[in-house]
Amino acid sequence: DKANVLESSRLWRETVQALEKDYPEVEVSYEFVDAVAMRLVQWPNSYDVLITENLFGDILTDEASVISGSMGLMPSASVGTENALYEPIHGSFPQATGLGIANPLATVLSAAMMFEMSFGLTEEGAEIRRVVDLSLAEGVTTEDLKDNGAKGNSTSEVGDYLVSKIIG
Repeated sequence: DKANVLESSRLWRETVQALEKDYPEVEVSYEFVDAVAMRLVQWPNSYDVLITENLFGDILTDEASVISGSMGLMPSASVGTENALYEPIHGSFPQATGLGIANPLATVLSAAMMFEMSFGLTEEGAEIRRVVDLSLAEGVTTEDLKDNGAKGNSTSEVGDYLVSKIIG
């Protein structure tokens, strides 16, 4: 947050502090977003989970995607008390419609999160993650994950590969 200069961040911090009492098993610490942005690049493994307001979350997730190699690998969850929304951090990517270039892995990993977090289907979520890891290990990926301009697989080819490994 930016509780040192923004009233909205002070409200965010007060709200988190009120909720923190309900989750004593969760270690909560507070950092200004600019310090987090720097630390995320220098020491990305120093964070397990980041909770922040939407504006800062959008910026930090884009930054964090560089660490993984592509926004196309980053799932996300917006979890409320009764509902949750699972989607890739890159959003819907309408510019790629009909081109076969959209990396489906973040969407698939978002589905794995949904199975695990909303439905309690941990084995199914783990299986989805396993086949995504396999596609990465075997190089069945879209162009955004290829080195030196190598041709990537199409969105459909990656999807078909994942399905074949789950079913097969």
